Amino acid sequence: MKNIHLSLLLLIVISVFVSCNNKNNEARYSITGTIQNAENKKLVLQEVPFDGKEMITLDSVTLKQDGKYNFDFIAKTEGLYILAIENDTINNFSIVFVNDEKNIQINADPGKIETYTIKGSKTSESLMAFLKEYKSKDISIFETMNKLAELQNSNGDAVTIDTLQKERNNKIAALNSFTQNAINNATNPSMIYYLLGLSMRSMETSQVLALAKSAAEKTKSEALITFATSLGNQIQSNITPGAIAIGQPAPEIALADTKGKIVTLSSFKGKYVLVDFWASWCGPCRAENPNVVQAYEKFKKKNFTILGVSLDDNKEDWEEAIKADNLNWAHISDLKKWESTVVSTYKIEGIPFNVLVDPNGMVIATELRGPALEETLNKLIK
Repeated sequence: MKNIHLSLLLLIVISVFVSCNNKNNEARYSITGTIQNAENKKLVLQEVPFDGKEMITLDSVTLKQDGKYNFDFIAKTEGLYILAIENDTINNFSIVFVNDEKNIQINADPGKIETYTIKGSKTSESLMAFLKEYKSKDISIFETMNKLAELQNSNGDAVTIDTLQKERNNKIAALNSFTQNAINNATNPSMIYYLLGLSMRSMETSQVLALAKSAAEKTKSEALITFATSLGNQIQSNITPGAIAIGQPAPEIALADTKGKIVTLSSFKGKYVLVDFWASWCGPCRAENPNVVQAYEKFKKKNFTILGVSLDDNKEDWEEAIKADNLNWAHISDLKKWESTVVSTYKIEGIPFNVLVDPNGMVIATELRGPALEETLNKLIK
């Protein structure tokens, strides 16, 4: 994590954007307002183009003493735009907005960027509120990391270093949760794109992919579908043929739980984790569940847990099976049966199937069925 000024956030994530091509009709938009304390400086209106290419300058105006400006432009699609002062190396003045309405007002002072206001665009107002809170959390993380770096560089007190590391991790987790909730609650594809790109600063790529897939399904946006497909292909290309071999890192998993919250395998680091692939419709899986429950009850207080990954396609059946079989651990699924992303990632040819992961995230055993699971845990966990 690095502290990044609010005015620079868009530039970080621009390469992941694809235009939200959901509207075919052209429309005229008007952006007006006042930029204070910027006399004789050039204000530019820029469009974030298709496929992450360089931004396009649509118009510009040299600000007068009163700071008033007006931009009229025609656009075919609703997307992301930037209002910026050209060559502003001091304040890096830049405001991102979405043209979801035809008349939008943006007022600002480059020297007090945090106080800028947006009116007339509900999506842009929501994005502005998000970014202000995001910046506050980001600064707090940066402050903790600075303190931590100073102590580590000076061989400071080990207890204090450990405390600061936990504080940093908790703050990053809180930031990710905040961003995830914003993505899940957003309905505008352009805003979702921005948030997904921003999330890549601190989240696992596979977690971003899960969020992107969920958003694509919710909005039916072709651009979000393209984004998710591209990111998924990138992840798959990084998976080696021996990805689930014993002694190798367990591939990341990031899917939604029964309440829609994204859960990742990496979030369980520090514990022994049985990744249990199953389904409510799978008879052998249901017959195996009592053995898994027995092992869980015996070792759950000894640094061991289970992550259930379902190949169900019916949420109600999935939830009923969890309850009926007393599977009292974390459960996730994308409800796509054999089309689930985990099938190819873990090369699953049949279920039940499981993978035992050590506290460092390394695969240490597979296919632990019947008494084999408890026997293996007895040897590993005292």
